Amino acid sequence: MAEVNCVFCEVQACTEDIQKTPSFCPRRSAGEALKKAEEIRNTDPEVRKIATVAKSVETEGYRIWPRVRELIEFSKRMGLKKLGVAFCIGLKEETRQLVKILKSHGFEVSSVACTVNGGCNPVGQALTLNQQGTELNVIMGLCMGHDILFTKFSEAPVTTLVVKDRAMCHNPAAPLVNRYWRDTFLKS
Repeated sequence: MAEVNCVFCEVQACTEDIQKTPSFCPRRSAGEALKKAEEIRNTDPEVRKIATVAKSVETEGYRIWPRVRELIEFSKRMGLKKLGVAFCIGLKEETRQLVKILKSHGFEVSSVACTVNGGCNPVGQALTLNQQGTELNVIMGLCMGHDILFTKFSEAPVTTLVVKDRAMCHNPAAPLVNRYWRDTFLKS
């Protein structure tokens, strides 16, 4: 199968005539996957609801609302009552503030630190929140890899509010837009 790479596309003909697209366009080589995605998008009620609510939040809050507000609005519009937060112990104060905010908006919130039962335990975090019956889980700064394990074992959908990046004040996009940092990562 041909490698796909939308990032290098200069045409951006995502919905136009496929003949206008470059050879690495997913529409050319991943047709079956995209067809399946369209079928899921049109027939799975949960997928349709999440997509519709996400679009309404994006439309109303675009470039206005911070991510915390988007989380609140999304959760309310989805009709969610019980939220879970899996957090890194290093972000305990930020998580405490998030939980207070979410509770002030009427949500029931369960939070589980990464150190539950000793050491970093993302599987334990996920299974504990599963047991709590959360409807949406929020990641607050779990380590690389631990976020993957948490997501794998969470029964509820997962969103990330804070991505851990100790060197960049939890802003992992910074090295991508700052030439000094970007150049240190590029291999010759």
